[in-house]
Amino acid sequence: MRDEELARLVRATIEPMKHPVYGDWYRAAAYLSDGTYLPCVVFQGKRPRVDLALRRFDELRSNPAQLRKVAASFVAGGPCVAYYDLMSVEASPFAWPTEILKMIHGETTVGWTAFVVEMRDGTMHSFGTSFSFEFFSLPQGYAHQDIVKIHSGMVYSESHGLQRFSMEWMKNEKPIRERPFFNCYLEGLDEK
Repeated sequence: MRDEELARLVRATIEPMKHPVYGDWYRAAAYLSDGTYLPCVVFQGKRPRVDLALRRFDELRSNPAQLRKVAASFVAGGPCVAYYDLMSVEASPFAWPTEILKMIHGETTVGWTAFVVEMRDGTMHSFGTSFSFEFFSLPQGYAHQDIVKIHSGMVYSESHGLQRFSMEWMKNEKPIRERPFFNCYLEGLDEK
């Protein structure tokens, strides 16, 4: 499948997530041509990424050491999958709808966002992330449709119930964390 064809398919079947720098991101799952399942893939247009790289390279031309670090982050940073290695794309079970993600407000502490997910059955589960909201797991037996409320800046434990986040809480409890993902850059995905 050509990347333009894949871009049309992704736009037609996957809900976009707005990114302040890169425009629309499409969070999905994909199968590689050998049948390997990738549950978390972010599809995004090539142009915004290339434009940002060129702008940063231009800004740092007079600082070779810094330019090299920035170039390394663009060229050799982060997991990517090439569109031509993909056989199919589908909705990811770990991509929560943006309407739910919009309920998470604010950074709880520097570099960390804590929140509690309240389920339809009344159970509560602590989550935490360091700036990555693209994909989250859920406790076994739950789906994002079971989420009824988000308690931002809060944590939950059986012994203390719902409470404000503290670093002390993190010493004894483990929140559910964000899931890592692959990027796939597509020609034309940033164009309507």
